[in-house]
Amino acid sequence: MLDQYLPPIPDDAVPTGERGDLVPRLVATLIDVVPSIVISIAFMVMSIIPFLGCILLPLNLLVQLGYWFFFVPYCVSKNGASIGKKMQKLRVVPLGEPAGRIGMGPAIIRQFGNLFALNLIMLAIKGEERISMSDMLAKTEVIKVDR
Repeated sequence: MLDQYLPPIPDDAVPTGERGDLVPRLVATLIDVVPSIVISIAFMVMSIIPFLGCILLPLNLLVQLGYWFFFVPYCVSKNGASIGKKMQKLRVVPLGEPAGRIGMGPAIIRQFGNLFALNLIMLAIKGEERISMSDMLAKTEVIKVDR
């Protein structure tokens, strides 16, 4: 259903054997935030209409939760990457299985791990390992792919 809207990185993309670096992962995160910002702006503009503000605020919250805790994990579990990760040629895989896919459960756990602001700081501190807090929680790794 959603595959037509995702950037085309084929399933046969070959892992390069390296984990994703800090900068491409940060850029991927920023790309993933863009739809959330657009959704919020749309709801803010619509809330100008009288009596809709009290309805749109909770609806915005539900849509945001759906985006972050259903859509993004769905993309990661089905396609191996969120939109941003696909654009940065990165893939989320089970720890030690470069050709594997993670399920929806670990993908949601990764998203909860991403809620912590220290996630990218942990990635930067772990330097050589290039593993984030969300990777540790879900027992995953982010690897580079050739396309």
